[in-house]
Amino acid sequence: MNNLPYLQPDKDFYLNIGIVMLIIDNTAITKLKKKILTIEMLQIFYFLVTRPVFLNKVLERAGKKTITIAEDEYYTVETLSVNFDELFDRDKLKLMIKFLSSKNWLTVNYNKKEGFLIQLNDEGKIRAKSLSSEYFIKINRYISQMKRLQSENASKLNGYINLVIKQGT
Repeated sequence: MNNLPYLQPDKDFYLNIGIVMLIIDNTAITKLKKKILTIEMLQIFYFLVTRPVFLNKVLERAGKKTITIAEDEYYTVETLSVNFDELFDRDKLKLMIKFLSSKNWLTVNYNKKEGFLIQLNDEGKIRAKSLSSEYFIKINRYISQMKRLQSENASKLNGYINLVIKQGT
């Protein structure tokens, strides 16, 4: 009898591409039309969106409204034992950015103060809007709450994350 392979959804490249596209589409530009999404901010946002319980703790630390999370989200392996590697290892994120760039779905601008600022171009936005499965609807809900952190810079967000880590996840 052949066993079917166990696929870990959070390790699926294309699923993660979708998450990154939604993050870029929804957070690259503020309400005041300011471009803010650096690679560092994207990495922080990706880490938080894929860990909604941790995101809630950071939102709480920042004095922002938290999100309602389904009960099944609280008792996952990732929730009970948070893997912080993705917060510091940019290789996975760089690979996804290269993929999006190779598809010509990104626009990257350079600013002396901020560095490289990432956003989706029109084709990338169309592709991101087509991600409509139940899973991506949930991710979009997390992103909409996380957008409240757009006004914070990367070092402030890292400070909140460190406080949550010290407090105990």
